[in-house]
Amino acid sequence: MQPRACLFSAFSIFVIAGAATAAAAEIKCTGDSQWQDAFNKGDTSAVAALYASDAVEVTPDGIRVGPAAVKERLDGEIKEGWKKDLVIVATKCDSEGAVRWSSGSWKQTSPQGSPVGGFWTAIEVKDGNGWKLQNLTFNLTPPPQK
Repeated sequence: MQPRACLFSAFSIFVIAGAATAAAAEIKCTGDSQWQDAFNKGDTSAVAALYASDAVEVTPDGIRVGPAAVKERLDGEIKEGWKKDLVIVATKCDSEGAVRWSSGSWKQTSPQGSPVGGFWTAIEVKDGNGWKLQNLTFNLTPPPQK
């Protein structure tokens, strides 16, 4: 299986819903749940809108710059059959001034029906009253050997 096919969105990954830690809740890292919710609805335009115009996304299959490149990746993965059941969990979220960073895990069902997942880290920058992803990096963790 190609790495690209295994990465669906993880966070094209940003990231996160489910059980966030108290620290993450305190500083309201909402980008993760917004990313997850938009992706699971199949709204790749809404996911792309969460990125800054010069954002960088680093994935196991390459580096993309800008929201349009992220949207193109996600559209392709949806066409490949990635399930819209992404779960993103933030385990750490912190901020200082106009910069916020977070990290956690993700899981999803591949087009072949098997569970996949990995870890991610994100850096966001203040944008008016909200936040925009400046950098999102995620991996695909290999399945356990049998």
